[in-house]
Amino acid sequence: MLSQQLQVFLQVADCGSFTKAARRLMITPASVMKHINTLEGRLGVTLFKRDKKGVVLTAAGRSLVQDGKKMAALAKNAEARAKRAEQEEGIVIRVGSSLLNPSKALTDLWGPLRAAYPQYKFHIVPYTDTKEERLAIIAALGEKFDLLVGAFDSKRILTQANYLILGDYHLCVAVPKGHRLAAKKVLSIQDLHGERLIKVKRGETERLDHFQDILQLTHPQIIVEEADYYYDLDTFNACEQNGALLLTLDAWAEIHPSLITLPVQWDYTVPYGILYAKEPSQEVLQFLQILKSALPE
Repeated sequence: MLSQQLQVFLQVADCGSFTKAARRLMITPASVMKHINTLEGRLGVTLFKRDKKGVVLTAAGRSLVQDGKKMAALAKNAEARAKRAEQEEGIVIRVGSSLLNPSKALTDLWGPLRAAYPQYKFHIVPYTDTKEERLAIIAALGEKFDLLVGAFDSKRILTQANYLILGDYHLCVAVPKGHRLAAKKVLSIQDLHGERLIKVKRGETERLDHFQDILQLTHPQIIVEEADYYYDLDTFNACEQNGALLLTLDAWAEIHPSLITLPVQWDYTVPYGILYAKEPSQEVLQFLQILKSALPE
């Protein structure tokens, strides 16, 4: 908080030498001398008498040392008080949370970091997963929400927001209770032959489009049907009511009480992460940088 010239002056006064002060400050003696000359010129006084042995404070210099040390102590106390005030007030991060995209993935990840960064506090903002409102929710980033957490690997969404990848969810299949496959622990792809499998509409998510291409090429016996570009609770309800299977995520295993989410013997995943505004606040950027540094390589 002190000016650089005053900080250099106090070091020279303490060391009694431009050279010693330069070593302590890790700058050149010429730079030290330049700062002192600038300060003397600004104040209109001579602060040091210079000779071959070093420098000696003048009366003006001794006076400035006394006041400068008081200013340095005040600045240090002011900085400490500002940090305490920030920790007490906290930096509020508004996190959206919904049935399909709950905030828990983020709060669990932040748990081990909470003690080191107590100034960050979460304000959970609930929202509803509907196809009609999805893009409006994304547009509210930076205004109503700072962050959204979930699987947002969508071309349209990623043109409107930034995405920090945290990990991957596994593609699973949800089957209605009472279905012939419901008693299984793990499904083979052959188990799906002759079944209607609902997935998101082609054209929005490249990874799922590729999955559909491979599946229909290698297992044409599976009847792939497309829902909308995004799921909502109605998508799960429809599968339960009409007996169809639903391509889903392991993270959504508890979404619908009448559907059983089962792993399948394949290695398909989709990324999940944190969605944030194209131009986030500095506080949000700092929070994300802390979080990013804690992620495994």
